[in-house]
Amino acid sequence: MKQSIIDSKNLGIAALTGIATGIIISTFRLGIPYIARLSHHLLMKSEHQILFGFLFIGLLLLLAMLASFALDREPFISGSGIPQVSGQIQNKLEQKWYSVLIYKFIGGLAAIGSGLTLGREGPSVQIGAAIGQGMASLSKSSKEQSKFLIAGAAGGGMAAAFNAPLSGIIFVYEELFHKSSRTSFIYTALTIILASLTSNFILGSHPSLTVPVYHGIETPSPIWSIILGILLGGSGIIFNASILKANQVYSQWQLPKWVKHTLPFLITAIILLKEPQFFGSGENMILLPLIENPSIQILCFFLLIKWFLLLLAFGSGLPGGIFFPLLALGALLGNIYGSILFEFGLINHDAILYFVILAMSSHFAAIVRAPLTGIILIIEMTGSPLPWLLPIAIASYTAVITAEFLGCEPIYESLLDITLTKKGNR
Repeated sequence: MKQSIIDSKNLGIAALTGIATGIIISTFRLGIPYIARLSHHLLMKSEHQILFGFLFIGLLLLLAMLASFALDREPFISGSGIPQVSGQIQNKLEQKWYSVLIYKFIGGLAAIGSGLTLGREGPSVQIGAAIGQGMASLSKSSKEQSKFLIAGAAGGGMAAAFNAPLSGIIFVYEELFHKSSRTSFIYTALTIILASLTSNFILGSHPSLTVPVYHGIETPSPIWSIILGILLGGSGIIFNASILKANQVYSQWQLPKWVKHTLPFLITAIILLKEPQFFGSGENMILLPLIENPSIQILCFFLLIKWFLLLLAFGSGLPGGIFFPLLALGALLGNIYGSILFEFGLINHDAILYFVILAMSSHFAAIVRAPLTGIILIIEMTGSPLPWLLPIAIASYTAVITAEFLGCEPIYESLLDITLTKKGNR
């Protein structure tokens, strides 16, 4: 009889890691909207009383101080956190798990809850990885098993952040491991599934993004999906270049760190007081076709401002992710594309939402270069009907091919290179 590839002790540790990840990420998810509701309430009140405008700015400056404090205590929590986790899996970086866990949690709550254009998924992945590393350290796990726990908890963080367990599993192998084995799959998948189940128990099992997809929409011609994929591939290249440029600009500024960290809060607060619809990571931008869809000119304006706010926040190194904002930008691009087709009488108005869904997946695929993760993530997030799977895949892989053909590096690989360069210069 062949010896089993699994060990009951390691299996139990993986299970406990998944449960712990689900609990902590759920707490993180509960904390963000709690702060965001307070911030948004002051913002809305400021339309009628100027005093609330000053209170809103004061709250954001207070949150800026908290985020800057967390970054000062633990520089490893800067940005999304996914490049750091990838570097850790590749044995290129080391982190103090307890410090990252505490300060990424605090800094992430402050930055994301304030209403900046940042997402919760990257911090959730890094917090999960810290939990996995902590469990490995406490259980004195082997080097190989430690990697399984770190990667599994990182995937569990993503799964719990989006209520998307399949995406979490695929993310681990597309973005972190880049290869699979039966042993790694058993341990990491168990951690991810239990993290998702625990999160569902605490938060409920509803999708993270409520999009009432119209099942009666006639699927447009595949040629429109291919053209959209090419356009989103080009957008992904511009997005990656702009993110790296923003990072470079911030790093070259000879200013105190606290000033760099405060600036995005202050500028965002001023813009939000004038245009409150730009509050947060951009979920409302995805849902525009479900309400009174704006004109193409206004959609372009939304795209430019939201893109600027993301560069402003993420380039500064504040603890926050780009997953959800890049999906929102993709949604706006898909909306613009679909609206143009509608204006020329090539599709029905309801089909604009169809291209929004396709564009979200395509933008993710072009930027992160993890097409399977993007496809499954969008399906899990939105509940898209099965007949849409093929068009989503066509658009996503066209976007990836376009980005690869033009020589664009995946964003997290580029950000990891920057992190390693900074580490070498210290």
